[in-house]
Order: sequence, then C-alpha cells, then structure tokens
Amino acid sequence: MKAISLRLDNAQYERLRVLSFATRQPVAEIVRAAIDTHLRQAAVKPGQEWFWTTEWQAAEKEAEADLAAGRVEIYENDAAFLASLV
Repeated sequence: MKAISLRLDNAQYERLRVLSFATRQPVAEIVRAAIDTHLRQAAVKPGQEWFWTTEWQAAEKEAEADLAAGRVEIYENDAAFLASLV
C-alpha cells in the first residue's frame, strides 16, 4: 500500500473530528474509506460501469480460470465456430 499525504485546513479537520465522534470511527478510517471510494469511482470509465459489477467480475474470474485450466475450444474460422453450434 502506498502512503498518502493529506493536507486539511482547520475547518476540514474539525468536520472530520465531528464525523469521527458521530460515527465512532477513527479519523484515519473515515479518510481511508473516502479515498478508496474515490479511487474506485475514478478508475471506472463512463459507459464501462457494467464491467465492474460484482456479477460481471465473477464471470470474468470464472473465464480466466477456464482459460488457465485449458477448458477452451479453438476454431479455425467463423464457419467452423458456427457449425459447432448446430
């Protein structure tokens, strides 16, 4: 994990302290959760949200496992692939 340096003015820090008191969470946990959320949201390109859903990521992992285990079929061309569907 990389270190993150964060500079807050007094008003921002005071709001964090109040939030920390209200939620009974350490300031560091609140900041870390906010940063994690921001990084996840910033990493997703508009129009690609579907790819990062839990269901799609599970299917991606399953496909990667199939590839790694050799559970694949390779076709010489489109016609061969289409013929395999019959």
